[in-house]
Amino acid sequence: MIAQKDKISEAIGEALSEKNNPKRGFTQSVELIVTFKEVNMKRGDVKLREIVVLPKQPSKLKSVLVVPSLEQMESAKKVQPNVLLSKEELQKLQGQKRAIKKLATKNDWFLISQDTMSIAGRILGPALGPRGKFPTPLPTTPDISEYVQRFMRSTLVKTKDQPHTQTFIGSEEQKPEDLAENALAVLNVIEGKIRSASIIRALYVKTTMGKPIQISLK
Repeated sequence: MIAQKDKISEAIGEALSEKNNPKRGFTQSVELIVTFKEVNMKRGDVKLREIVVLPKQPSKLKSVLVVPSLEQMESAKKVQPNVLLSKEELQKLQGQKRAIKKLATKNDWFLISQDTMSIAGRILGPALGPRGKFPTPLPTTPDISEYVQRFMRSTLVKTKDQPHTQTFIGSEEQKPEDLAENALAVLNVIEGKIRSASIIRALYVKTTMGKPIQISLK
């Protein structure tokens, strides 16, 4: 295990304290930062692009855009995703660059029926790529409600060209111990994808506008 839950919870409590996190006019996200050492990112020593379902549901759910098949439409409606489009409605967006960019900016996940993936790639892809987002295929089952709900509470762990990853684990309204559980879920996935925990240089936690607080690895 990279870090103990009590050490993570302690650091989160410090990050959420009034001293390090003065009140803002909005609910801040809480993020986990993992830095790596002795790695060559260009060579792909650490390459992460993992979806992690957070065990403790964030107080503010992730925004999900869903383009289901006709058979999946009713179950999708029950979940009330941020945006729900039919295949035909998606096709009508062709050429509407401003509307597409708005959808790409305001939504975190894009869940697309498998028979619509090629259309979504062509229409949404040019706006999603630069934002580090991507369409994800829906399962073929008629009831997709549980699948969509999972993404509402999921976070993306990814690396680019720098030796670190910064990942959403919840919001400042949540309890430190709940945020620590979410952090552990992220760390478990990272540990399973890297060659050794020894390449982790340091862990930090911070709110959107707050000061990073280091998590003790001892």
